[in-house]
Amino acid sequence: MGAFEHVISLLSFVYALAIAHLLTTAAKLIGGRERVRFSWLHAYWMFNALILLLADWISYWDMREVPNWTMPSILIVVVQSFVDYMQAALVCPEVPAEGTLDLVEFHRMRSRRYIGAFLATAIWAFIDNLYFGGAYNVSEVMRQNLATVPLIALAIAAIVFRNRVVQAVVPFLLLGVWAYYFTALQDALK
Repeated sequence: MGAFEHVISLLSFVYALAIAHLLTTAAKLIGGRERVRFSWLHAYWMFNALILLLADWISYWDMREVPNWTMPSILIVVVQSFVDYMQAALVCPEVPAEGTLDLVEFHRMRSRRYIGAFLATAIWAFIDNLYFGGAYNVSEVMRQNLATVPLIALAIAAIVFRNRVVQAVVPFLLLGVWAYYFTALQDALK
């Protein structure tokens, strides 16, 4: 096993746990749907957490040619995976066995936390991309900042501007950034 495989093994566990957390929560919400007041905004942010996890995990493939993994390199990717996990965990509400769950209220009360965690993961991804793009000349990750910067800007807008128009428009703009990322910036796995 090479250094890349060793590092990606740990990251894969973190990403698998984060995705499992999102899917388990979604299953519980669907299972208890008669007790859940649905929120499209909250559903979007759960979906966004899944997209982000997949994007970050897939982007590590670009680092398979990194010749040596120093402690700073390992620390940067481990922190990225931990921040990614936190943003996924924060968007997932506890689904009670009894009683109602109001996701509209959950979004109103907690969205700054999980959007803030999304902002933190986007900022860390920017740093991650600069580090690996500069220190190891991984040009693919450097290009990915073309999407990371708009993700940061949109997360800031969603946190700062709490009016309905911004809250409704940001998810559509984020979907556009994700579409650009996956079609133009993320190369096929070879």
